[in-house]
Amino acid sequence: MLCGETGCGKTTQVPQFLLEAGYGCPDFPERAGALCVTQPRRVAAISTAERVAAELGVKLGTTVGYQVGGRAGSRPRGRID
Repeated sequence: MLCGETGCGKTTQVPQFLLEAGYGCPDFPERAGALCVTQPRRVAAISTAERVAAELGVKLGTTVGYQVGGRAGSRPRGRID
């Protein structure tokens, strides 16, 4: 869990740093798993996933995904969810 000031990068920058360090990557079994960022609203979850995917230069649903309300049909899945 991270605490920080509004706008410091907790939601968009930290997951990218961790991914680049090998966390959530199957090539590093000691760092296996997924990175997860939570958002209180549906729109925030989707827009955050879209922004992180754009910053990484990947298609949403590949490396970066999202899940809304536990519905299987609403979530592209990735290594950062």
